[in-house]
Amino acid sequence: MNALFHRLIISKYVAVFLIIFFNAHGLSSAQKAKIGTLGFLNATNGINGIYLGADIKNLNYSQISYLDGDDRFDADSCLKFAISDSAALRIDKNVSLDMIGIRTYNSKIVNIYLFFRKADAYVVLNKFLSIYGVFTSKPVEYSNIYVWDSAAVNLSLMYRADLDDGVAIFTYNPLVRHLVEVKEMAAGQHRKQYNEQGNAAVLLSSTKP
Repeated sequence: MNALFHRLIISKYVAVFLIIFFNAHGLSSAQKAKIGTLGFLNATNGINGIYLGADIKNLNYSQISYLDGDDRFDADSCLKFAISDSAALRIDKNVSLDMIGIRTYNSKIVNIYLFFRKADAYVVLNKFLSIYGVFTSKPVEYSNIYVWDSAAVNLSLMYRADLDDGVAIFTYNPLVRHLVEVKEMAAGQHRKQYNEQGNAAVLLSSTKP
């Protein structure tokens, strides 16, 4: 897939994912870490040796590069990388992913993106159903969006008729909440600075003869 296509896929899905993330929380983490249950998603915390919250420097894969060659930080001060090792891409005995993307904040993994061909969507869906159990929600009726949400990990699987590839997104909830807090603090500081500058300007203009 080319760079434009990756950006198109992420941009088309990200708005839906944000709605899912902020409305699908509050589930208990008390389920046992048994395969075929939501607790297993929480306990395994990732896929194919890629763990949410872990340092990217500790990944045991050699073929890691910037996603689409873009080394710029995004709006959340995160960087995106691509993993193309064949061992990482294997999702089933006869099916491999197109690519794995990871998004990091201060080198810690916030998201894992699994890009797969739309033709393999049912294989990926059945794989998740077998290891994580029945999805916790299907936010949009008559659409191919499935969500598994646990205390620490959110998994969203999405594919659309107008796109050749689908994507599954693993998200580390504690880091996402931290990013939200950081942005809110930064916005608060910006408002405070703006108000202080405005007050200083008013005071200066009032002292002019």
